[in-house]
Amino acid sequence: MTRREAADPFGEWATSKDALISYRYLASAPRPIDRTHAENELRLRRDLRTSAGAMLAAPLAIAMLDTAGVNVDPVNILALTQVNITVADHGQNLDRVYVAGRVATEARSQIFTDAEFRANGRTVGFGSANWSVICPTPDGFVYPEPAEGVDDADGLPPLWQAYTGRRRDDGLLEIPCLRPEVGDERLHHGPMLVITESAALEAGAHALRTDAVAVEQLTTTIVAPGRTGPFVAVPVAVGSSADVVACRVELRDAGRDERVVAISVLRMRAVN
Repeated sequence: MTRREAADPFGEWATSKDALISYRYLASAPRPIDRTHAENELRLRRDLRTSAGAMLAAPLAIAMLDTAGVNVDPVNILALTQVNITVADHGQNLDRVYVAGRVATEARSQIFTDAEFRANGRTVGFGSANWSVICPTPDGFVYPEPAEGVDDADGLPPLWQAYTGRRRDDGLLEIPCLRPEVGDERLHHGPMLVITESAALEAGAHALRTDAVAVEQLTTTIVAPGRTGPFVAVPVAVGSSADVVACRVELRDAGRDERVVAISVLRMRAVN
């Protein structure tokens, strides 16, 4: 396949790449090891945890996707289609997580990446992502430089709020519109992961009657681009037992006849 010429190698993210919050707010700094392996480290600030101190899954997913990006983005322009995160250790006693990323398979139209999350010499979780190939990346691509993130201090906003989210009058969470921080032409997957996880956590806490909740599994499937907004996170199904709850959240583009953009399913557990 011949590389296409383009006015800017960042394509539709060209106008927002410097402001895009997805990775910079988390201080993600991936490093390629070779053509199919990369590494990263995520510092677990207080705003990246639940009220019980457990790791949020969305930041793990974003760090994993950034790790994959240094391997796959210089080769192809991709559309993320599915993300899976499994957490084995809730991480209350961890201050950072090491991300070991890998390109598992590269096919003509699909690329599959995965990652292992490690801390203190042991594995604390796993992740994987599926991507659709759109076209080769134009010559001149340079992966954005990492940022320092924010200090772990009192007064940090909830993560969904930092990702431009707001609460509607009906209590649902939404990202009100496209803007450089979340994407100019379509909604970036980082805000999708953050806002749907936050909505699921609220629904799960309500079902379990406690906000001391930890995420054990997150799966997000992106089914359509978010083009207009507001993008509303709607919990559509909740199932629970004594201390475990599962929640399905749809992210809908209210400006496009409530079209479903992404579907997230989370499994959560009440913790002490």
